[in-house]
Amino acid sequence: MSHARLVVGLTYNLRGESMETFGAGPPEEGDDAEFDEWATVQTVAAVLEELGHRCVVIGSLPALMARLLRGERWDLVFNLAEGHHGYAREAQIPALLEEWRIPATFSDPLCLSVCLHKPTTQRLLRQAGVATAPFTVVRRPDDLDAVDLPYPLFAKPVAEGTSKGIGIDSRVTDPRQLHLVCAKLWERHGQPVMVERYLPGPEYTVGVLGAGADARPIGVSQPLFDEPAEPFLTALRKHDASQKPVPARLLDDTTASRRIAALAVQAWRALGCRDAGRVDLRCDAAGEPYVLDVNPLPGLSPTYSLLPLQWESAGGTYPELIAHIMASAEQRLPAEPAPAIATAPGGTGVRSGRAGWR
Repeated sequence: MSHARLVVGLTYNLRGESMETFGAGPPEEGDDAEFDEWATVQTVAAVLEELGHRCVVIGSLPALMARLLRGERWDLVFNLAEGHHGYAREAQIPALLEEWRIPATFSDPLCLSVCLHKPTTQRLLRQAGVATAPFTVVRRPDDLDAVDLPYPLFAKPVAEGTSKGIGIDSRVTDPRQLHLVCAKLWERHGQPVMVERYLPGPEYTVGVLGAGADARPIGVSQPLFDEPAEPFLTALRKHDASQKPVPARLLDDTTASRRIAALAVQAWRALGCRDAGRVDLRCDAAGEPYVLDVNPLPGLSPTYSLLPLQWESAGGTYPELIAHIMASAEQRLPAEPAPAIATAPGGTGVRSGRAGWR
């Protein structure tokens, strides 16, 4: 891994930073449910400094835009920001940085947009030969009459994370219940609903590091469910510390876990994900695994995010995880500093080291 000293910007959305913009609903389904706590931001910044870099804490998209227009630059941006609005919300900061030719950690804007929109993810995976459950998308009440999948079914918003929109009623057993659940999701989330065949088998999450041929699994986790009537990860459960999935080192234990990990890496590579993230899978009644979701922008809380917990359960430390993410991203650093882009009147920049303008 590279040990060159870099100037690293740190972008993020902070939980509770602008509550007036958030929609109604329970806290676990608020617009900021995916955002980071200040403790996580501080920890990442401290680790970057510990690794020998100079960390510049930036903040969210408006703060980044203002700093760029003032002429500030960084060698690389460590991006934690989930974004506020739209199917491309996770891609907004990476896309802006692309225009300014500043590399960023994690996947590129196209990959981030594709992976947030679950039906698009599933179509591309299926085309690549990766097993996914049959599904349809319902945008309005009339679409429900055309649903031609066997019950039970599973309904969720097409583009949410942190299990937002998933509750105990997400598993539906008849058309009437499907109408009720979809109506609730349309009203609360303002987007189409993905309706897929319910998979009754166990659920798994695979942590992945790297990109392309270098991508590798770091752990397989299986959630533990105390309530048999709700055997899947709901938004409420993800925000209940007593219900956190327990990481398990299964990669070398069984043929089944190795098969699940291999399928996850196949999906990761097919979508062009990079640096680090997670793949969620679930099995059918016969034990066949299917990819449910791919998360190329993982949570990095050292206390409850699954990727760091998996890494630590495999014997690694949190700084080592951040170092691996940085090493993967540093492969995309330009050989020469990017030329300056015109800024607003009064914008200035100072050339320094390989950062070019910062």
